[in-house]
Amino acid sequence: YISLPVLVLDLQSTMTHIQQIIKPTNMASTDHELQSSVDDFRLSSFIDRLDVMKRQEQSSIYHISDCLSAQSTRKASLSSSANTNADIWCRSQMVQWCYAVVDFVHFNRETVLSAMQLLDRFVSTNTSKSINVIADRRQYQLATMTALYLAIKIHEPQTLEIGMMVQLGKGAYASSDFYQMEFNMLSALKWHLHGPTATAYLEHLLPLLTLAYESRNDRGHLRNHARYYIELSTSDYDLVTVSPSKIAVAAIINSLRRLTVSKHAFSIIIKELKQYTGIDAAAKHILAIAQRMHKLQNIPKPYLAPRVKAFTQQPETCNRGAVKNGQIDSTEDVSKKSPPSQIRNVVSRRCSMDTSPTTFVANSA
Repeated sequence: YISLPVLVLDLQSTMTHIQQIIKPTNMASTDHELQSSVDDFRLSSFIDRLDVMKRQEQSSIYHISDCLSAQSTRKASLSSSANTNADIWCRSQMVQWCYAVVDFVHFNRETVLSAMQLLDRFVSTNTSKSINVIADRRQYQLATMTALYLAIKIHEPQTLEIGMMVQLGKGAYASSDFYQMEFNMLSALKWHLHGPTATAYLEHLLPLLTLAYESRNDRGHLRNHARYYIELSTSDYDLVTVSPSKIAVAAIINSLRRLTVSKHAFSIIIKELKQYTGIDAAAKHILAIAQRMHKLQNIPKPYLAPRVKAFTQQPETCNRGAVKNGQIDSTEDVSKKSPPSQIRNVVSRRCSMDTSPTTFVANSA
């Protein structure tokens, strides 16, 4: 046993040693060094998070495989009445529906990315439940709605009630259907719900890049353009199996080209992207991804209209719809003038399924 005086003596010697290590500084330099330390710590945290996301991305837990291409090929040889499997067309329709919901209630558009990632990962698990979802378009529609419901609960400050989801489905599904599908998805995914998205990579990479311009406006344009390209990739099934980090890098490359960055600055950013992600942005397969994303701009996509509109309007002018004289008035902000029950009614009218699941199956022919 060590006596108390010895412990006190050791503590005093330790404190003396610490005081000798710490150098006295004046207040002016202290403020500058403190700010520099905060910035260094912030950048270091971004790098650490990127490392975690890369490890997640490389694990089998967050793997996404191609499960719908074969169904789309099979569809060509079958009549609409004989083919009930979910296919690429079904997925693109549900992406549009998800964006319609989140845009109308002013949720973050990244929530749709997370929802589709949950759905794609679920159907990639090859469990009996996920196989049933692929084999039945009605179940695939339910799984997509449930994935959006889950993503909203995870990422948004407010949630949509199950009763709201029932209304959005026009009564095609009961509350118990959503609860059962939620349980099936959580079980198949083993509760791993926070996979890295391309937008998450983007937000962590931008502060680390050495840009030739430093104004917030320019950085904001770069972010908006990159997010736009990422959203384009959400509905393109050929990019579903591409890792989120590669999607983010390709989106940044396309955005830099639109903003006419100098060749010298461009080359520096290419090196930094490889440093932080391990991805060579000048590689042929990355440039092919960027080119495909760029071509997607020419394909009409109604759900991207709010993103395009945001480039020319101030954010505060893009309000949610409200009910006025029994009609939807998009010039009023429903969150300020309408009670929660009225908001639910408006969303239900505006974003509910245009067709029942039975018609959803028939219309894909």
